[in-house]
Amino acid sequence: MIIACDSNKKYVRADEANKRNNYFCPGCHEKVILKNGEVKQKHFSHCAGAACVTFTENESMQHLSGKLQLASKLQYYGDVQIEAVLPEIQQRPDILLIHNHKRIAIEYQCSSISQKKLDMRNKGYFAENIHVIWILGQTYFNRTMTQGTIMKFMADNALVFYLPDKQYFVHRQHFRKPDFSRVLFVDKINTTLFNAKVPKQRTRLNIPKQIYKLQSLILQQRVDPKLVDYLYKKNRLLMDVPVWVHGGNTFGLKVPNWYCRLITILLKIGQQNVVKKAELTVKLIPFLLGDNTFKRQQIAELYHDLEVHDYILQQENYILVRRLPQWKNARQQSIVKI
Repeated sequence: MIIACDSNKKYVRADEANKRNNYFCPGCHEKVILKNGEVKQKHFSHCAGAACVTFTENESMQHLSGKLQLASKLQYYGDVQIEAVLPEIQQRPDILLIHNHKRIAIEYQCSSISQKKLDMRNKGYFAENIHVIWILGQTYFNRTMTQGTIMKFMADNALVFYLPDKQYFVHRQHFRKPDFSRVLFVDKINTTLFNAKVPKQRTRLNIPKQIYKLQSLILQQRVDPKLVDYLYKKNRLLMDVPVWVHGGNTFGLKVPNWYCRLITILLKIGQQNVVKKAELTVKLIPFLLGDNTFKRQQIAELYHDLEVHDYILQQENYILVRRLPQWKNARQQSIVKI
C-alpha cells in the first residue's frame, strides 16, 4: 500500500513518510512498516501475521507507480484520494475521484482477477452509488486478449489502458472479430482519461479466403454434423451458403460469424413478409456474450448490415423482408424455419 495513517490519524503517502515515525493501516488500524527497497517503490507493508481484509500486499512496481501517476493526472478533474477506505463495503479502490459531486472508483488492474472477484467489487461500488472505471496496465496491453477477457473489463464498448513507462492512456474501441482471425480494434493514445474519441475504421474481409476456410472445416468434418444433416434434408449444402454469410465480423459471439448469420436467414419468411423484430432478437441473443444492452447493440448492427445489402427494411418493431440472400446453387427458393 502507498497510503497509511500517522499517529495523528492523518493520511500519509509512502513517498512522503519518514522511517522514524509510526504508521498504521487505514483499514485494520494495525501497525505497518515503511519499506524503501532499491527495486520496489517506497510503500507500506503489514507486519508478519497480520490478517487485514481491506489491504493486500505484494503490489508490483508497475501498479504502485501507476497509481501515483494516475492520482496526479486525475487531480485535474476533482478531489483525489489514493487507497480510500470504504468501510461500508470493506473495499479500497486504488483511487477515489470526487467529480461534480459524484464518486468514481478507479481500479488500476495490472494482474489477473477472476470474474467472480471483479463482479463482487463492482457490486459493492454499485451498492454505494459509486461509478467504477477499470484501467488496465502494461501486462494486459502486451497480451493478446480473448473476447472473454475484453468483455470482462469493457465499459461503453471500450477498454482503457495506462502505461506508466510512457505516462499516457491508450483508449481501445471498435472491436471486431472476423472468422478465422484474431480480434481487431482501434487504439488511440491520449494524455487524458475522459472524452477520448476513437475514429472508426472500415474492416475489409477477404471473402474468398473466408469461403475457403469454411470449406476446409467442412471437409475435415469439424462442423456441427447436426447442422450439416439439417441442411441436407432441406436440399441444401453448407458449401453453398449465400456470400453474405461469410461477411460478418461481429465481436462477442459465442459461435462463428458465419454460423450466426446462417441461423439469421434460416427463418420461415418469404419476400415481402413481415417479421417481428423482438422475436428474431430473442433467438439471436443466446449466441452473444455480455449483458443484454451489449447483445442488442450487436444484433442491431447485424440488422443494419442486412438493410445495407437491401435484404430487409426496418420499420419500428418490424422487419420487412425485401428479398432473400441467394444460395450459390439456387436449387430451391424456400427458406426453412429453425
